[in-house]
Amino acid sequence: MVSASLAVVLLAAVVGMGVAALVWLHRDRPGAGPLAAFVVAASLWAVAHGLELAVPGVVLMERLLQIQLTLSVVIPVAWLVTVLEYTGHPHWLTRRRVALLLVEPAVFVTLVWSNAAHRLVWRGGSVVTSAETSTLVPVWGLTRWGHLAYMLVLILAGGALLIRTMLRTTDRFQGQVLALLAAITVPTVGHSVHALDLVPARFDPTSLGYVVSGVVLSGALLRGQLLDVAPVTRDLGQEAVFTEMDDAVVIVDEAGRIVDVNDAATALFSADPAALSGRELAAELPDLAETVPEAGERAQTETRLEHDGAVRYYDVRITPLYRSYGVVSGHLVSLRDVTDRRQREQRIDVLNRLLRHDIRNEMNVVRGNADLLADSVDPAERDRIDRIVRTVDGIVDRSNKIGRVSEALERERAEPVRLPELLGTVVAEARNRYPRADVTLDCPDACWVDGSPALSLAFEELLDNAVEHSDGAPNVDIAVSVRNEGVVVRVSDDGPGIADHERDVILAGEETPLQHGSGVGLWLVKWVVRNVGGTLSFVDGPGTTVEIELPAATGPSTVDDRSAGEPPRDGSTATDSVTDDSAADGSPTV
Repeated sequence: MVSASLAVVLLAAVVGMGVAALVWLHRDRPGAGPLAAFVVAASLWAVAHGLELAVPGVVLMERLLQIQLTLSVVIPVAWLVTVLEYTGHPHWLTRRRVALLLVEPAVFVTLVWSNAAHRLVWRGGSVVTSAETSTLVPVWGLTRWGHLAYMLVLILAGGALLIRTMLRTTDRFQGQVLALLAAITVPTVGHSVHALDLVPARFDPTSLGYVVSGVVLSGALLRGQLLDVAPVTRDLGQEAVFTEMDDAVVIVDEAGRIVDVNDAATALFSADPAALSGRELAAELPDLAETVPEAGERAQTETRLEHDGAVRYYDVRITPLYRSYGVVSGHLVSLRDVTDRRQREQRIDVLNRLLRHDIRNEMNVVRGNADLLADSVDPAERDRIDRIVRTVDGIVDRSNKIGRVSEALERERAEPVRLPELLGTVVAEARNRYPRADVTLDCPDACWVDGSPALSLAFEELLDNAVEHSDGAPNVDIAVSVRNEGVVVRVSDDGPGIADHERDVILAGEETPLQHGSGVGLWLVKWVVRNVGGTLSFVDGPGTTVEIELPAATGPSTVDDRSAGEPPRDGSTATDSVTDDSAADGSPTV
């Protein structure tokens, strides 16, 4: 009957081959190929050792020992290659380095199979028999100890690389790294203990170590965590982002020395990028170095850098870099070139000043002179003077309108706005300006939106457009409804409608030389609505219908307002909606 020790060793071989099959199914993953070779070699090693326990005769045992020693050279090399691929360093495996790695295994295997001629691997041995098993106990030579040392060096090198990766990665990948470390540590320790004869044993416990390895690897594979997602993928992605991003990025250590720069940042430095590593940032770019805060602090600022006689402006964001246990290892300095944006802002400021002040003042001069000429020109030319005055008034009106909206957008703050009150004021003012217009408002009492006082300017502009572009007595209806989590305000009129190209320009959000609007009114409406988080759209149909959807808000918990739910003092009752209609004589009513 086969002994328990032989059964355990053969079980190690079976489990190892099963693990090898699972790993081979994932051979497209980083490190799967050499890991499969590792597990196959380990399993065959276990098979050879199991046969050594069962066969009689010293000669046959020596042949099986030679097979085991030959398979042992695969383990450390396959392990190191697995780790290099898994951690994203396959480029290290150049042909020259691979050849150097294989020199010792090739020499050792040659000496193993020619040992009878020189006795450098083992000098002899004895057969130890126990129950139904027997094993060969060799007397090892110097070459065997050298090979064992070489195995340990390669395994420790891979372990050190894994530990480095574990300290720099996330919790998920740390579990993967621990699985790999455990898978190699157990059999290596067992092999070393047996080789040094630290624990007396009648058979090599390395096979038992690989049983444990197989269990660890199988568990990792069945959970889908070992090879499905490897840190190399994340590292390669981060490296690609760092290298190819348009923003300049400089990495400095805690002492302010340059660690790395991406391609976009190389233009900032006069020195060769390859020579920047280790140099002081303060010596290369002193203005940028002044923006770097104390270790562990974040910062966002703007700076100007001069290079090759040109001055560029940058938005600088500085993020601390942490190692394990919260230790700060440096800072990541990201620079976004905002020179063009800064120049555009300057041009806009100048144009805004010209439109809001200079042109308006000059148009007032033109209008004043036109009024003076009106009394002295021939009556037949009076129409020309009136046209000049109307044109000037239109330019001044647009300037005032843009100025009001710009000032409102610059100083506004988002706040809950009670829509019935805001719209009621806008409607009342519109009736005062246009007595011939029939303006109605239908809005629920308890209706609040996230907005700002600038909304009144947007609705005022819509009413002005509806009235001014109407041929006769205009009818304008404002209807408010609650839809999902928003409030929809629909402004409808019976005018000629808005041309399709005007709608397209507003909805597209940009004007082109071939497609542009005729005014700024709808642009101002869109800017105000978008600024408070709303949307603007047009509804097909007769006349013009503009639909504005605003985010709903919750009003104050207590509102000292009759329309907010408090009964009127005259004894009347508040209704669920407010409807404003013009009186029969045209006077405004609210």
